[in-house]
Amino acid sequence: MQARSVTQSEKRQVGLAAFAGTFGTSIVVQGFTVLQGVIVARLLGPVGRGEYATVILWPSVFAAIGIFGTNIALARAAAKIDRLDPVCRTAIVLAGATSLISATLCYCCIPYLLPDAEAHLLRLARLFVPFIILNHLGSNLQAVDQGAGNFARFNLTRALLYPVYVAFLIAMWVYDVRQVAWAAVGLLVANATVVVVRLILALRDMPLRGPLYSPRETLRESVRFGLVGAAMPLYLHADKAILLWLLGAENLGLYVVALSASAAIGSITNSAGMVSFTMAAQAGPGDGFERIARTFRVSALLWLVFGGILAVAMPLLLPLVYGREFAPAVNPARLLIVGSAFGGLANLLDQALRGQGRAFVGFEGRIVGLAAMVAAGIVLSRWLGLPGMALAYAVGQGTCFAFFIWRMMGHYGRRIGAVPALMIGWDDVLYVARHLRAVLLKATAV
Repeated sequence: MQARSVTQSEKRQVGLAAFAGTFGTSIVVQGFTVLQGVIVARLLGPVGRGEYATVILWPSVFAAIGIFGTNIALARAAAKIDRLDPVCRTAIVLAGATSLISATLCYCCIPYLLPDAEAHLLRLARLFVPFIILNHLGSNLQAVDQGAGNFARFNLTRALLYPVYVAFLIAMWVYDVRQVAWAAVGLLVANATVVVVRLILALRDMPLRGPLYSPRETLRESVRFGLVGAAMPLYLHADKAILLWLLGAENLGLYVVALSASAAIGSITNSAGMVSFTMAAQAGPGDGFERIARTFRVSALLWLVFGGILAVAMPLLLPLVYGREFAPAVNPARLLIVGSAFGGLANLLDQALRGQGRAFVGFEGRIVGLAAMVAAGIVLSRWLGLPGMALAYAVGQGTCFAFFIWRMMGHYGRRIGAVPALMIGWDDVLYVARHLRAVLLKATAV
């Protein structure tokens, strides 16, 4: 069968279907994320869960830094260019280059990044380094789909990882395999599955050989986003690194479970942020503020409602779901709900600004938030232990969130007095209630 080239005319317009599909996929992903977190926690216990988090920590950080914003540059190129074939080929080529460099650096640096108490995990951490190669390939190809507005394929491939990994974990449960090494291998297998499927889909639509979208132009464009990419993983994982060095793997295991429980409704802002990026990328510079503001208000309202319900139910749900041995994570999880809400809303604004080409805003915001979190984390974790780190997380995320609001207003030419445009109103409540009612009626009709 002859490969079919993809043209601009086949790109999808971003509308309600994109939001609905992406939100639905995010709910599925969030559900599987919680499920896999539960299985891993019950298989490994607090100590093993902390060791697992330690093993995957630094390869995950190097993967996020080493991709250097090429995925964002590719997404923006796919949103503008007439033919997607050259962009897909460039995505594969650049993934090979960035991942090999990142994997080599990670392999060499890991011995210096693990505390002495966890030195026995060095071999397993190095075993997980190939994750970087798989991550870069998958991220670049998914970015092309996102930029082109092909949310059906984008959502399919980003969701595939989770059922594959859960199936692997269930097999571990059935055969009573409780080793950290096998949990890490399963995650590698799941990522490899995503890459293979996405490559098959790419090669079905295009020949492997052919012209490239300029790698030099892509790298030049990615420099702006690469700095953001360097700040983001540090911002996301600094709390875990602090806990690992100051309080050890067992406390890290409790914290990771608390963070997972607090972010159980994170699909609200994850899906909105992904679609907001494409809306902003397709709009002209400084245009489209009203759509972004509406998305923000609805997301904030959903977080307020469902986050409140989750906080009230946490003392019952967390020990019931993860096991009684994780009961000390209940109060930290409640604090982390606030931080997760701030972080999700900040990410939504960041995605919109990235879509408008304002990459350095994300870098600045993450640096400000990171500084606040690290400073608060070092002090509060020494004073209060695990709850102190949870509080520091909320401080860092809240600081970053406030920064993004300020820069969002500046980019769209609005004074800080226009902040009420981002505040929840009665119309937003009616809008959400109307759509939730429609969803419930549709579900009950089935």
